[in-house]
Amino acid sequence: MKMKRKILLAGLTLMSLALGVIFTGCEKETEKETDTKFRISFVAGTRNTTPLLKLAANSSLVFNSGYVVIREIVFDGDRTDGTSISITHEQISTFDMFTGNSNPLVEVIIPPGTYNSVNLGVEIQDEDDRPSVVALGVFTNSAGQQFPLRFEFNSGEVFEANAEEAFTFAEGTSALAQIDFSPGEWFSTITHTMLNEAERTNGVILISENTNSDIFSIVADKLDDATDATFR
Repeated sequence: MKMKRKILLAGLTLMSLALGVIFTGCEKETEKETDTKFRISFVAGTRNTTPLLKLAANSSLVFNSGYVVIREIVFDGDRTDGTSISITHEQISTFDMFTGNSNPLVEVIIPPGTYNSVNLGVEIQDEDDRPSVVALGVFTNSAGQQFPLRFEFNSGEVFEANAEEAFTFAEGTSALAQIDFSPGEWFSTITHTMLNEAERTNGVILISENTNSDIFSIVADKLDDATDATFR
């Protein structure tokens, strides 16, 4: 059995805006027009679309696609009226890391109100052999040769974040918790030489727990450290 690890995300800044992928968590009640739709988005930050120059001249690594598979969302909040809200929503859904779209759509409904504290936990799927996080890119070495690169991560990580300030979830509106996955940042300490000498599988540089595991270990640690979350 894989061990599940909790990853504490950067503190959440609360604003009122909904965009990108829809995630929502709900109490086991009928949705009311006054309820708030709580959405979660896994998106790649702008760093992921910019070439990452390596140690040799004219070498780069660019990520252009990827996905994240989640299995559970836990929302816990304490409202100023003295009530506490705890919602666990279980659903396997795949997020496109670069468009923010999810399949299937996940909606979680929370009671509106002003919350003194909010804690959000998102668990990554790890119940089968399918990688739960995949990032695809292209590595160009100093000779101009290009090689597809595929990073695979399969572990039941729990990404957890806490709001830093009180926030009002208005009636009948939407709120978004955006989790910024940045493959470019994960690979920021990987050198040109490491990728140029990496084992290739059918021409692809596969970075996984069992293939090019030395690179995988470095990238997996950065994934833990360089994932941010923001409430909007």
